[in-house]
Parts: sequence; structure tokens; C-alpha cells
Amino acid sequence: MKELETVVISIVIATGLIFGMLTYTYAQEGTRGLTISPLTFEFNANPGDNLENKIKVSNPTKSTISVKMEIEDFTAYGELGEVRVQEQEDETYSLKKWVKTSPSEFTLKPGEGRFITFAIGIPKNAEPGGKYGSVLATITGAVGAEESGVAIAQKVGALVLLSVSGEIKEELNIKEFSAPKFSERGPITFTIRFENTGTIHERPRGLVTITNIFNQEIANVEFPQQNVIPGAIRRVEAEWNEHWLWGGRYTANLVASYGSQNITISGITTFWAFPWKIGLVILVVLALMIYFIVRNRRKIKRAEEIIKKHEEEKEKEIKPK
Repeated sequence: MKELETVVISIVIATGLIFGMLTYTYAQEGTRGLTISPLTFEFNANPGDNLENKIKVSNPTKSTISVKMEIEDFTAYGELGEVRVQEQEDETYSLKKWVKTSPSEFTLKPGEGRFITFAIGIPKNAEPGGKYGSVLATITGAVGAEESGVAIAQKVGALVLLSVSGEIKEELNIKEFSAPKFSERGPITFTIRFENTGTIHERPRGLVTITNIFNQEIANVEFPQQNVIPGAIRRVEAEWNEHWLWGGRYTANLVASYGSQNITISGITTFWAFPWKIGLVILVVLALMIYFIVRNRRKIKRAEEIIKKHEEEKEKEIKPK
């Protein structure tokens, strides 16, 4: 039963979730039975602090539903910002035991919304670093014309990211910085993979600076700021929206900073971009133009020689003996 419950509460939140964005996609049956907002909370606190905030749970259906609030931890899943809500394997980052909601169970009429209080009690001996959990709202029953008295299982949740002050380790590495080796035209997409080997989530910020073959700076591209939780790799993309690229070889320099001390990390990659099909057409046209110009010049020169020779012969004929 415990395994079944774990499967039910494992929610994969897709595309651009971790942290700083407010758009989440859950692997669930849409939002026909329950909605929750806001979707993220970020706190900084000291050991021994008590925090409190509110979350709104709403019923957009035409049925009356009963709801139960739960707290679970979450872990990173994949590299695109997904998370999986489940029992935390590493107690170091667990938030579940510190959070309580009030009320924990309630009913919502059709179209009704309710604010739920959740409180975080941080122990005085709490280990410094990041703690990660999710406040979940679960439908335990639904009665109405749409559901015909049949209960449906659905969970929606908001993520809570807590930073506990103290001696923390801030360490972020660039696992990959790359671009397509050759492109006929833009836009050019740069792939950046950040790896967090510290104990607190980080949100790197910075630019990709692009130079041409003459080492002249021609563009700066800002990459999106996304949080990377400890032990995870986060992939982000920066796009250079220049369409026509005639420079051939380009160099891209990545400079990013993170953390409370603005630690700087960097990377470099090279790539080629040239519209070779258009270039080939232009080259063929130029070659044909040169060919016809040279050919016509030869014809003209030959004609001039014939005319000159003809005039010389004519002069000899009319010259008196």
C-alpha cells in the first residue's frame, strides 16, 4: 500500500519548472478537479526560525470535492527542470518533517477557493544548506453531476525551497557549453549544462559573448536564470537570433556568476556558420560573369586587331607608288 501511495504521489513537473518560473506542467489529469497557487515559495531563514505563508486551493469544477493537504519532499528528475515529488532519499535536503498545514482537510464547493496556512518550524540544530519540499493538495472525494458520486484521485502541489543559513558549500560547475559545429543560418542555440556539487540551490546568471574570425565582439546573449538544486544537472539554452551569418568561424565565450559571493565560472566554444547554398549560387554567378567578361574582352580585342589590320592594308593600297 505504501508503494502504491508513493507511485500516486510521484508527480513529474515538466519544462521550465525549477525555480523562478511560475509555469508548471504536472503528469496528471489536467486541472479539472483542483488548482493551487502560487506554485513556488523561496525562503531564507536561520536555525530556530518559524515561517508562515498561505497557499490558495481552488475548485474550478461543478462538483463539491473533499481535499486533504500533505507534505512531501522532492528531488530533481532529468536535466530540463523537472522534479519528482516523493519521499526524500537524502535526509540532508528533506523539508517534510518541518512543515505543517492548517487546516489539513476540508471541502470545497463548486467554484470555491480557500487559503491554507503552512508553517515551517526550523530546528535550532538544523544543518545549513538547502531544504526542498512540496505542499500537496489531494482530492479524496467528489460528488456532483460531473463525477456522478465517483471519487477521483488527483494531486497538485507547490514547491518550497528553503535556505538555512550557516556554513554552506557553494559550488557550481559548467558540465557542458556547446553549439552546433556548423549551421547554414541562424538562430544559433547554445547548450549550457550546470552541475551543482554544493549544498544549496544556485541560480547562475551571465552572458554568452560572440566574436567573429577577427576577434571582434558582435553580440551578447543572456541565458535564462534557472535554479539548480544540489546534486543535480540543469540544462539551459541561450539563443542567438541572428539569421544570416557570413562570418564563417565564430567563438562564443560564456561567463556566469552565482552564489552570495558572485563566484565566476566560464566556458568557451567555437562553431562555423555560413549560408553555403546561397554562397555557392553567388560563386557560380560570379564565375559566369568573369567568364563572359573575359570571353567578350577577347572578342573585342580580336575585333580591334582585325580592324587595325584592315586599316593598315587599306592604307598600303592608297599609298602612291
